[in-house]
Amino acid sequence: MKIHIRSLFSLISFFLDGLMVAISFMGANWIRFHSGWIQVWSVTSYPHYRTFLASFILVYLVVFKYAGLYRQRRGLSSVDELSKVLQGVFIASIVLSALTFLTKFLAFSRLVIVFSAILITVTVWIGRTLLRRTQVYLRRRGIGVTRVLIVGSGETARVLIQRLHKNPGLGYRVIGVVSESKSSGEVEGFKIVGILSHFSQLVKKLNPAEVIFALPATAHAQLIPMLVLLQNGQVKYKIVSDLFGLITHPLENDVLLDMPIFQMKEAPLNSWYNRLMKRLFDFGAALIGVVLLTVVPVLPLLALGVKLSSRGPIFFRQKRVGRDGKHFSMLKFRSMAAGTETVAFTAKNDPRVTKFGSFIRKTSLDELPQIFNVLMGDMSLVGPRPEVPGLVEKFEKEIPRYFERHQVKSGITGWAQVNGFRGNTSLHERIKYDIYYIENWSLGLDVKIIIRTILDILEHEHAY
Repeated sequence: MKIHIRSLFSLISFFLDGLMVAISFMGANWIRFHSGWIQVWSVTSYPHYRTFLASFILVYLVVFKYAGLYRQRRGLSSVDELSKVLQGVFIASIVLSALTFLTKFLAFSRLVIVFSAILITVTVWIGRTLLRRTQVYLRRRGIGVTRVLIVGSGETARVLIQRLHKNPGLGYRVIGVVSESKSSGEVEGFKIVGILSHFSQLVKKLNPAEVIFALPATAHAQLIPMLVLLQNGQVKYKIVSDLFGLITHPLENDVLLDMPIFQMKEAPLNSWYNRLMKRLFDFGAALIGVVLLTVVPVLPLLALGVKLSSRGPIFFRQKRVGRDGKHFSMLKFRSMAAGTETVAFTAKNDPRVTKFGSFIRKTSLDELPQIFNVLMGDMSLVGPRPEVPGLVEKFEKEIPRYFERHQVKSGITGWAQVNGFRGNTSLHERIKYDIYYIENWSLGLDVKIIIRTILDILEHEHAY
């Protein structure tokens, strides 16, 4: 039943996208030629646009298909989906613009293409959001759920099960856990149904729709025989990387003496070209941000609020460790009584925090002055959060690969922060997310993190 439901939603998504593209195209045509908002110049009518509508829809749907918008992915966030829609709309717009240039038959107004792109982005994303929420609603009520067998009982498996349990809208129902050694007991409230050596019998007995392997690095040698068993494709499987073991670098394929090999992929920001692109993006976005926040005027009002709330300077400066271990002074709006700031984490109802300071900390507005750190080149908009020198020396001794996070500039926000690791949370886990970001950096990932940070700030309170 679940397979049919997933296929049904994929089909609905396909037709819904086509409908949204058609509505947006007609809306763009009306704005361009009939609304009176834009001077038409010598062109007064495009009645043949109705004939071209099918071609317009076809181009968009084909591009959406190759952009991966019809691949069913559980847990895809609205930001991720918006990013994919934007990518598809951008490519489709280029294709349509090229067709108008190369052929007379498909002669669209460039403005219609532009207006359509804007409307399609909005309508398709809204339609997909509503469809996804409907799917989540049904899954929470047991419709379209997938029976899944978890293989592994260590920390990685525990974290996975916790997250599946907290997100029933993903549509996974855990039917049991296969342990590395124990044949009885429970993992996060779910029964251990057997051990790895009995995997074949357990699959036949329990008949899961999907198997998720969440094994520690020490058990990876036993993984291959189990994957061979599932090669017939009747049972789907996923492999969760060992979050609590060695983080694997991204690999790339190559050829050595006519032999296919895999080698470690160089971190993207080791390239001068990527570093330049990131710096230009940071500087441009930060400059625009400073201008807008000054004109609105957010920065002047916050500075006034800090000054009136208590005696002392407007800014709090603290030495932090940045790229390559270099020290710099990080700026914040002062949120505590002058002279009471320490390295220690702030507690709830901390008496050092002023009333205005409590407001700007909860809304993360105290971090805004770091935009000047970005302009000066000490920080990036996105990257690992910087620590004070004393803590860096301590963490280097205690946490493997800790100093790798200093390969890049520190950020105002980061991949760890948008995944919930802010403030007094697990440092070990935060480091792993930071290293993942460094190994998988792209400008697209930076934009995604910035969008998620803004949405997160609007939806939640954070620091005390």
